[in-house]
Amino acid sequence: MSAAAAPGPRRVPLRLAPLVLAGAASAAAAGGAAGCDDVSRFSTADGEAYCGAITLGGAFRAGLSPRVQMRLSLDADALDGPEPPGALWTYEAPDGAAPERRLLDGAPLRPIGALAHDPLSRLDFGEGRERNAIYAVSASDPAAEPLLAILSLRTDASVEVRLLRPGREPLAPGEAQAEGERQVFGNFRLTRRTGTCGF
Repeated sequence: MSAAAAPGPRRVPLRLAPLVLAGAASAAAAGGAAGCDDVSRFSTADGEAYCGAITLGGAFRAGLSPRVQMRLSLDADALDGPEPPGALWTYEAPDGAAPERRLLDGAPLRPIGALAHDPLSRLDFGEGRERNAIYAVSASDPAAEPLLAILSLRTDASVEVRLLRPGREPLAPGEAQAEGERQVFGNFRLTRRTGTCGF
């Protein structure tokens, strides 16, 4: 009597195969998401800052000149904490009779407490952005209205900052609008540098 053949590898029934594959895909996605949540590498060390200039296209700017530069210090581990995870500076070089201008001067990135309980706190727009976060920032002029800063930590290790203020509604003809009440929008692409960005 011949010996029985050794059992071969057990096959997954066809009706279960999709479930097995789906489970594996979910586990892989979860692992990838966990890795993407580690953003500590975006933190600036002592003597470092993220530096960059505003997007030049006039269609992408409001209330800011094409000469505006930005500096960012960041503790990425504190993005979700109750304390500011960093600060912003802006600098606009003098031009003719116009003196230099600093809309933001070490303005803390102030967390908006209630926002943490809203899906907007996990804003997701466009590819190439690992994490987005929204903060309030105060202008260097105490009389000026505050602004919003939307940070985007990008997969190429750069940081985008969108600075915006809705501004007041249009005034009647001939009525002057205060500088600190004007609409503001600007998009800054920042890269890590040694020093303080020259200002």
